Amino acid sequence: MKKKKLLILLPLLFLLGACGSSAGGEETDADGMPTIHLMRNDFTDVRPKSEDLWMWQEYEKISGIKVEWEEVKEFGEKKNLILSGDLPDAFYQTGWSNDEIVKYGKQGLFIPLEDLIAEHAPNLQKILDENPVVKKTLTAPDGHIYSLPYMSLDPMSGGRTVRLYINQNWLDELSLEVPRTTEELRDVLRAFVSSGDGREGYYMPSGWLAGGFEKIIMASYGLGTGGRQAMGNMLFVDDQGELQLTINHERMREVWIYLQELYEEGLVASQSFAGVDDDKWRADAAQDKVGLFQWVDPDFIGPFGPETYTPINVIEGPYGDKTLYTEPPVSGTASFIVTKDAPDPGLLLEWVDYFYSPEGQIFAYLGEEGVTYEVDDEGNMVYVDEILNYHNGPQLGAFQWVDNVYGGFFPYAELDQEIRDIAFGKEPVVYDDVKEEYMPEYLLPNFMATEEEAGELSTLSTDISTFVEQSRVKFVTGEWNFDSDWEDYIEQLDRIGAQRLLEIRREQFQRFLAD
Repeated sequence: MKKKKLLILLPLLFLLGACGSSAGGEETDADGMPTIHLMRNDFTDVRPKSEDLWMWQEYEKISGIKVEWEEVKEFGEKKNLILSGDLPDAFYQTGWSNDEIVKYGKQGLFIPLEDLIAEHAPNLQKILDENPVVKKTLTAPDGHIYSLPYMSLDPMSGGRTVRLYINQNWLDELSLEVPRTTEELRDVLRAFVSSGDGREGYYMPSGWLAGGFEKIIMASYGLGTGGRQAMGNMLFVDDQGELQLTINHERMREVWIYLQELYEEGLVASQSFAGVDDDKWRADAAQDKVGLFQWVDPDFIGPFGPETYTPINVIEGPYGDKTLYTEPPVSGTASFIVTKDAPDPGLLLEWVDYFYSPEGQIFAYLGEEGVTYEVDDEGNMVYVDEILNYHNGPQLGAFQWVDNVYGGFFPYAELDQEIRDIAFGKEPVVYDDVKEEYMPEYLLPNFMATEEEAGELSTLSTDISTFVEQSRVKFVTGEWNFDSDWEDYIEQLDRIGAQRLLEIRREQFQRFLAD
């Protein structure tokens, strides 16, 4: 295993110090220690309470700040009730949408943070200064920042990149190479399906085709130029730098034709739209029936995944497009939100800023040398045996000690994937098809909408997405004909409001691009 260079992707996170003191308004405990009240989701079904977790007990010593944790089960269902009463000082790792952030920021329930970041969060401020896209992603239409990010600057880290995984044993058996183009992929799937009873080509639980495989093929057809979140919002950027919808574009028609041809030949499992749940799929995978699937790592299919499946990050399409299906640096915008009831907002920013520094990143994910991890002869940080041999697996083993290994969306800059892999005793994956030139030209976030836009988009996006989902099934399964039904499909999209959707998205795009 090669020696790990810890700061390959971290120089911009130069440690500027942990927590300092904050003046005025702070609460203290009986011993005079400053105290903050944080509300978060409840994970006590799989690890100790936050107040009992080793990491938070240690960080209290490091920071000199005591946290009163309030852990809430089914937080999403209780949001409105929570907002109607006394608020915590801050929400930690809770799920607020961009629309909610803007709405409650405008109402004064969530307070602006940009000045507080500049004064009290030097590590995060350095990230914002050196990565304008991060700042743009967090900035609401009114110019304020109301929340802190969950992010990574490594496109291979934190589940940002979805890729295909192909059955390498079958490739070896049939003397086939890993496919690199859409046509090669078709040929390999043909060989897979025809090579044995019960073997499927592309196969995942029902409903997953649109969630990944379709998007990866869309990137092969030039529709991935805006990145993963843009594609999820039915958007891409054309050769002229103009934002366009994917769902009514001629290239989308070609993508669906390609998928329809695979489906017609039996190269896409017939149960792709109904009939197979996760358990059934994994059971079939254990019997070696899955030729191709997609996810961010091979373990998703089962413990045999890494040994059985080879990753494919990029498939070249008929026009020469080769684009990673990956996210922008900010995966979540609602990781830490300070409320109007916080007596000392600056203290909160000082407390959380540590986790945007290299030292804080290592502490929150790996813990402390000699306690939760050891450094091997090659300089690599590896979890101790107690974690690696935990009866429910090493990830939950680490979760008994540290917080930033499970659930995601904490206020944090993720360590790069190589460090994370090595920590769990894995040999880091070396991808032979990941290059800088394969990154999407734009990595667009989920745009921050004005309240007026949000109200209109809610109906438009829901109605259009529902119609597209229904249409996808009909086109791919052959119920609808591309020659006779495509124009009707386009016209119905316009009746539902596709052009208005594009108009709003273009306005948001221009705001995002503006200095």
